[in-house]
Amino acid sequence: MNPISHLLAGAAVPLVLVVAGCDKPAGTSAGRDPDRGEVAPAPGTVESRPLPVRAVRVEGEALFEALPAGRTGIDYGMHWDDPASVLKEFIFLNPSGGICTGDYDGDGLPDLYITSPSGGNRLYRNTGGFKFEDVTEAAGVSDPGFWGTGASFVDIDDDGDLDLYACGYTRPNKLYLNDGTGRFVDRAAEVGLDFNGGSMMMSFTDIDNDGDLDGYLATTAVAPPPGTEFRVKFVPRESDGKEIPVVIPELSEYWEILIKPGDKAQRVEAGQRDRLFRNDGGQFVDVSRAAGIKGAYFTLSSTWLDYDADGDADLYVSNDFTGPDMLYRNRGDGTFEDVAKEAVPHTPWFSMGSDVGDLDNDGLLDLFASDMSATSHYRDKVMMGNMDDMGWFLEWAEPRQYMRNALLLNSGTGRFREAAFLAGLASTDWTWTPRIEDYDQDGRADIYVTNGVMRDNMNSDLSDYSRKNLQPGTPEYTRFWLEKPLRKEKNMAFRNLGDLKFKSVGAEWGLEHLGVSFGAASADFDGDGDPDLAVSNVGEPVMLYRNRATDTHRVVIKLMGRASNRAGLGATITVTTPMGKQTRFVTAARGWLSASDTAACFGLGSARTIDRIEILWPGGTRQLLTDLEADHYHLITEPVGQPDPPVDSALPVLFERSDHLSTAIHREQSFDDFSRQPLLPNKLSQLGPCVAWGDLDGDGDEDFFLGGSRGYPGQIHFNEGEGRFSPGEVEALAADAGAEDLGALFFDADGDGDRDLFVASGGVEEAEGHDSYRDRLYLNDGRGGLSPAGKGVLPDFRTSSGPVAAGDFDRDGDLDLFVGGRVVPGNFPLAPPSRLLINTDGTFVAAGPEQFPGAEEIGMVTGALWSDVDDDGWSDLLLTVEWGPVRYFRNEEGALVDRTTESQLADRLGWWNGIAGGDIDGDGDLDYLVTNNGLNSKYKASPEFPELIYYGDLDGSGKAHIVEAKYDAEGRLLPRRGFSCSRDAMPFLDAKLKTFHNFASAALDDLYSDLRLSKSLQREANVLESGILVNDGSGVFTWRSLPRIAQIAPSYGVVLEDLDGDGDLDAVLAQNSFSPQRETGRMDGGLGQVLLNDGGGQFTPLAPVASGVEVPGDGKSLSVADLNTDGRLDLVFGINEEPVMTFLRRGGKLPLRLRLVGTKGNPQAVGARVRLGDQVREQQVGGGYSTRSGGLLCFARSGREVELSIRWPDGSESTHQVRADTDKIVTIAQSR
Repeated sequence: MNPISHLLAGAAVPLVLVVAGCDKPAGTSAGRDPDRGEVAPAPGTVESRPLPVRAVRVEGEALFEALPAGRTGIDYGMHWDDPASVLKEFIFLNPSGGICTGDYDGDGLPDLYITSPSGGNRLYRNTGGFKFEDVTEAAGVSDPGFWGTGASFVDIDDDGDLDLYACGYTRPNKLYLNDGTGRFVDRAAEVGLDFNGGSMMMSFTDIDNDGDLDGYLATTAVAPPPGTEFRVKFVPRESDGKEIPVVIPELSEYWEILIKPGDKAQRVEAGQRDRLFRNDGGQFVDVSRAAGIKGAYFTLSSTWLDYDADGDADLYVSNDFTGPDMLYRNRGDGTFEDVAKEAVPHTPWFSMGSDVGDLDNDGLLDLFASDMSATSHYRDKVMMGNMDDMGWFLEWAEPRQYMRNALLLNSGTGRFREAAFLAGLASTDWTWTPRIEDYDQDGRADIYVTNGVMRDNMNSDLSDYSRKNLQPGTPEYTRFWLEKPLRKEKNMAFRNLGDLKFKSVGAEWGLEHLGVSFGAASADFDGDGDPDLAVSNVGEPVMLYRNRATDTHRVVIKLMGRASNRAGLGATITVTTPMGKQTRFVTAARGWLSASDTAACFGLGSARTIDRIEILWPGGTRQLLTDLEADHYHLITEPVGQPDPPVDSALPVLFERSDHLSTAIHREQSFDDFSRQPLLPNKLSQLGPCVAWGDLDGDGDEDFFLGGSRGYPGQIHFNEGEGRFSPGEVEALAADAGAEDLGALFFDADGDGDRDLFVASGGVEEAEGHDSYRDRLYLNDGRGGLSPAGKGVLPDFRTSSGPVAAGDFDRDGDLDLFVGGRVVPGNFPLAPPSRLLINTDGTFVAAGPEQFPGAEEIGMVTGALWSDVDDDGWSDLLLTVEWGPVRYFRNEEGALVDRTTESQLADRLGWWNGIAGGDIDGDGDLDYLVTNNGLNSKYKASPEFPELIYYGDLDGSGKAHIVEAKYDAEGRLLPRRGFSCSRDAMPFLDAKLKTFHNFASAALDDLYSDLRLSKSLQREANVLESGILVNDGSGVFTWRSLPRIAQIAPSYGVVLEDLDGDGDLDAVLAQNSFSPQRETGRMDGGLGQVLLNDGGGQFTPLAPVASGVEVPGDGKSLSVADLNTDGRLDLVFGINEEPVMTFLRRGGKLPLRLRLVGTKGNPQAVGARVRLGDQVREQQVGGGYSTRSGGLLCFARSGREVELSIRWPDGSESTHQVRADTDKIVTIAQSR
């Protein structure tokens, strides 16, 4: 018999034999008793009933109706009777506010259980019509002295009715077994689940797929016994053998030692170890250590999900403060490995509640984890305390932890992208519970969050006063905090608009309750097919919200396991309709100390039919159902012994990871940019690496250059053929290891027929004018040996450079160079002059103002491209600029004239990073894709409300400072940075303002005088999206943003190539920035992005699981090359402080490959334009963060013989008939 069922021997329900992991006998189904004449459904069957017709919502009524206690009969809520006696728990730990829903009496109506730190928990039975009765005493669950935390309804003994597990803080946890009549008996001690400690929440699932339920117990801190003394021991560190202090094992659940940068030790409080209990024949065994569960942290929630879709339940654990969030991947045998460092870019810092759902309708399970990030400028600045205390932690934690919510988008590759800012969900105030459901039934999952806190302990003024003037544990300290009011905040709801856009609709939906709310659980209390809500509020009765959704279709799916656990916990349900795909994971514990009914409510919007329902059961069994009706409740029983349905054929993946160039590794020396400019937005010392391709040794294939940072020389990797590369020792490069390489290209500088190497020197590590800022030209000896060009070959400029691009500016047959001025070291955002270097018989001379007027006023140049914008046969110059427009200099027969305004570019100001050119929309002229900061950061810019930066003497000290500024919704100009860092940089602010409140209340002109602001340099940005400059053919542009998912991170390198062989130019982006100052945090939400062109210039984003491209690091440069000599272009990503990553094109059509041979001074025919039917390609070299593989142009094949039209760099034209079905490279030489 069921090993737990004997605990109810003599109760009213019969005992049944259950063999875990096997088919369960008839009569064991939920709510069905064979002795009562009820018959269990057969495996693999569906029982359906129509959902009731819903009343039409009156116009003007909110989506939810808040039902008062007088209506519902629920007159109880969480409360604290004596907070002074438990002040730390009351103010800081908050082990309180739990709630759960579930149909414990099997009448089809979900019931409600409420926890409280005082007065005991309460059970309310749903009697229908949103009426509830308190059955706590009658059901046998009364315990007035119990400090309740989290709770969950769960069929732990698999007998068909829901039992109840209740966690207690410093109380033994309770397992109330249901006797089938609605009465409960606590049997926790008998089965080993009576843990007594800092219990927060037990989350149940079947970790080993043996058919019974196991449990993960989240725990928080408890006080050490009186008189306990802190003690450490010293142990050798694994990495280097150095002895470091660690807390002795018996105290490890009270304290922890963190080793900070510089090997400084810091003591922090620890929580208790979480416990993983495995169900072994009805007895629960703590298998935490053996299963791989680690750490002793303040765990506030744990959420099961199957993120890798293998049928095994994985786990996300939210840990507060210095504890890292964990992502435990189930190995398939009930043991786990924490893969958070590899899978997640960053997490919340003060991680609280979490929930799982498919938020982008791609069929993959995403995660939302909450923090306490403020929604108003005032609260943000008041909560942003002294960063000297814990600021180091923001650059120490792995993965990084930031004080904001995290929206983790499942890529399907085992990694997550992070998109909270992009979705508008990064800041939701002090959020305890996020609850994901499709509340408006439109087919997209929405998010509801609960907010507020017992006392405003993150108010920096209050905490500073308390720390300086009061001693914890004293009456004065207690009185100080208890006299403060509740920190009431509005609960919030976010409607999913699709395309990762969420709209705040709390007031519109009737959910904007002002108070302190903790737990929240959903359930369809009235059985009408939509999710209702129950919310636990401090000092108030639990609030019920009735969902009044109407005019939409829906379906409710309830699972019944046979080989799996009865409720199907751990299963994944995917519903496909004409509107798209929706996915739910079946689990109870969600949010903060809360658990929800496990019936899955799917909104179908306007879809009247369901194409298919697919269920992945625990253990991997797949079930596929078609022709099920909408607007019905479906009870679906797990199939047993039946073959799985056929698996849909997987779409081909474009690229696969390779180990080519694995020895090419970029390294950085640590440099503190902020020591000279403390308010600098981003580091400027880690902008590399640059890369370049060219046939250095003259053997017919392309060799690879990887730029070095200061202290590390640039690297040459020689192409040995057949996909092999070998690093070369180059003395000339080693001698210049003190320089920072920010731009590079191979070209024939001296007209001797081989490839020379130009490297632009940048960075900010040295003072302006330092020798290391000299740009460098290395001349080739014809065999791949490089030596520095002689004195006078290059002008002796010593400014920090950025990109370099080559083009025959004056059409004299050789290649000239543009070198962009990047930044004045220590004086951001000032820019040095940019240079046009004219090639005169191998000597480069700086162009004067008659040839390049305005070169000293361009700004901070990040990318450069020579391209014939207006198709007049002269190469024009396009530049991307940080804090400025994309600039267009038209080549007017040997003079570069700024036509930025005439081309409609001047008003679009951004933080542009890179540029690539090609005929994107197929109309015969060249368009340009420009990369930008993206939309997934705290920065929000528009023409109405731009981002601003000031640079000047703002404090009267004679020293220039940076001030970033933003506008609020009312148009007030406000400081971006916080009080702590601002006053550290400019101490007069401390004397002037004194408190965080005053700083948070001040507009920018309250802090800095109008006169000083007006005298400062001012720059603005009003667009942050990456996008396309669509050319009308004459050099006038219109703007088209890239798809929204492409804005998930800053993009840098970009290539335009035909990736799928259809003749249209597709795009690939290198993404992420690890450079922002620590309060902003890394902008690391991306994995690189492949975009496929529909032929008209509209790009479709390809998910990483389909593209095969997955670059989680600080992606910078991007190039294409045929690495494995199969005739297809592969991708090469240069990543800051990491090895180069390469991806090989998997199969697909072979392109027609064309190599142009130009004249003596321009052997690659740089600047030539080639047409094959509707396809147009231009030969380009250099450009900043992206570069082409040294000269091959690729076209989609069309027919056996094609005509190529070529306009050469000098303006001459020719046509050529070539075989298109050849696999060899077609070489065409310009007539001499």
